[in-house]
Amino acid sequence: MNVFSGPSNDNKLPLLHPLSPCSHLSGARRSQATLSVDNILHADRLRLQSLSETGTRSSTASASSDSDSIPIAGNDYHDLPGTLFYTAVLGYGTPAQNFAVSFDTAAGFSFLQCKPCKAGDSPCDAAFDPSLSSSFSPVPCASPDCTAASSSCSGLSGQTTCPFRFGAAVTEANGTVVKDTLTLSPASSVEGFTFACTTFVVSDLFYGAAGMVDLSRNNRSLASQVASSSSSSSPTTSGDSTATIAFSYCLPSNLSSHGFLSVGPSRSAYSGRRDLQYAPLVDNAAMPVFYFVELVGIKVGGVDLPIPPAAPIRNFTLIDTATTFSYFVSPAYAALRDEFRRQMARYPVAAPPPPEIDFGLDTCYNFTGLDESIRIPIVRLEFAGGSILELVLDQVMYFTNPDNHFSVACLAFGETNPANTFPVSVIGNLAQRSAEMVYDVQGGRLGFAQGVC
Repeated sequence: MNVFSGPSNDNKLPLLHPLSPCSHLSGARRSQATLSVDNILHADRLRLQSLSETGTRSSTASASSDSDSIPIAGNDYHDLPGTLFYTAVLGYGTPAQNFAVSFDTAAGFSFLQCKPCKAGDSPCDAAFDPSLSSSFSPVPCASPDCTAASSSCSGLSGQTTCPFRFGAAVTEANGTVVKDTLTLSPASSVEGFTFACTTFVVSDLFYGAAGMVDLSRNNRSLASQVASSSSSSSPTTSGDSTATIAFSYCLPSNLSSHGFLSVGPSRSAYSGRRDLQYAPLVDNAAMPVFYFVELVGIKVGGVDLPIPPAAPIRNFTLIDTATTFSYFVSPAYAALRDEFRRQMARYPVAAPPPPEIDFGLDTCYNFTGLDESIRIPIVRLEFAGGSILELVLDQVMYFTNPDNHFSVACLAFGETNPANTFPVSVIGNLAQRSAEMVYDVQGGRLGFAQGVC
């Protein structure tokens, strides 16, 4: 049983961009990451590919699978300077060992780099030492917390603990599923938190981060464990103001600002807030562990877009933290792009960056040398329930020089995939920045409050 304890009204962990001057990551790791359009597009393409694999895997998973697993899009991640996950510091074990970890609303499983690290890997300093934790326990094959069948476990060279595999194409990244105490703050913790302990040097993939905390709808994610602990310790209904909201976050608006991640806040902290609007979460049978909302409309500069009724935009709009740009299915994106171009006709166009395997940005402008203010149409994303995300200049366009708007910039939207292999729309982290995103998992809704950080 998972037990969540501690105050829930102001349990906010500082959340930083990996390139922030105050980043939790080491300077050497941080210097490897860049914000070029090419790198971001490369990261986004691999991210959508991985999400597609994860979603397919989640919908077809059964007890016959030989291990818990997180699919990764091959070894490309080793060469990815643009994988820009946000990080927070959490404590693992008793006493707590603190590590900078990334969080992801669509990871599918939490994992942490553990000692002893795989022979030959270095560095191994940012790794959890299970031998120093009095609350650490491996999950056995026969446990309900292990999805691998007992027969599969017994066939793995005498393996009695639940196996874990990090990525279909990264075969050396193996580990075991374990439980331990997760400390969120000095007064808040989750006992018996389930995660994967891997001897693979995870920091090589995430520029110094020691692991990833899963906040998806998977029943073993941190979000689900906190929600189930709250409901089991004090049964409530979704309308009870004292019930727990699984988590909220506010992604920093720029590299110099701080955001926050709040796990297990009380609904009472949000009651009466007029700036908070909710959209119902909707189920997508093909990708059940992800957070989908119903996008009912898009406005560009006040103009309603004529999205064809057949466009699969409803029930298939994913809210994602690790994708940077936002991507719409073809009919919706074409309507957005064409109206944006019409309203931006006064400005000189620029050549778009080279596509990342038929995947990229195609609407760019050169504002260099202009002696007038730049007028960019506001983009409004309208969701079921009446909630709205209103995107401003630095969310609508991505500037090649973020410190100077009089440079080349591109519309920060694209088409999900021309081949339709990922037939959902994705709202990336650029569109979410500065807004508090409130995940009321038990209540089945997602809240938006803009201009919070």
